[in-house]
Amino acid sequence: MRCHSSSRLQIVCILIVCGFAVTAVVIQSAPAGRVSWPLFVNTSDSLPLGLYRVTKVFDLQRGYVLRTCLPAEIGRAAVQRGYVRRGTCPNGSARVGKPIIALQGDTVVVSDGRIQVHGQGEHEAPIYAHDRRGRSLANAVGTHILQPGECFLLSTHSSFSYDSRYYGPIYCGEAPYFILVENGSRAP
Repeated sequence: MRCHSSSRLQIVCILIVCGFAVTAVVIQSAPAGRVSWPLFVNTSDSLPLGLYRVTKVFDLQRGYVLRTCLPAEIGRAAVQRGYVRRGTCPNGSARVGKPIIALQGDTVVVSDGRIQVHGQGEHEAPIYAHDRRGRSLANAVGTHILQPGECFLLSTHSSFSYDSRYYGPIYCGEAPYFILVENGSRAP
């Protein structure tokens, strides 16, 4: 009897784990522009591994983690190189979740190892010449004055994240925006 009960428990545990895995896949593949799931399971290096709540906001702020599609060329290249999974964005990539460090009107200076946002502080951020496979990487070294609707995304979790250090400021999209809130954090 004890053996039978133990195997039943194992089966229940396996079914629960499979249910979570299927839910994670469904959440990740919700169509771009129509987020129907309130949760996001992050498995990328850009943010800490875990479960995030997807929250709709109408105004972006520095520090928010924006969940968005990358611009067409950047997204296609990111998928081809394996930096981003395939997904439902118009360019064929999955949406990314990255912290916003600068918005419209900010001046961002990207130099070797540092990103300075005028009036907001400085971020240490190495800029690699090559990716982990030895392929050369473009970079956004220089001064960028962010235009209306633009944001500068930078992972504060991983120095290997493919973010605005390499492709510069991007168009943030239009309201409503979808941001990620870490489990246990207060929503904006």
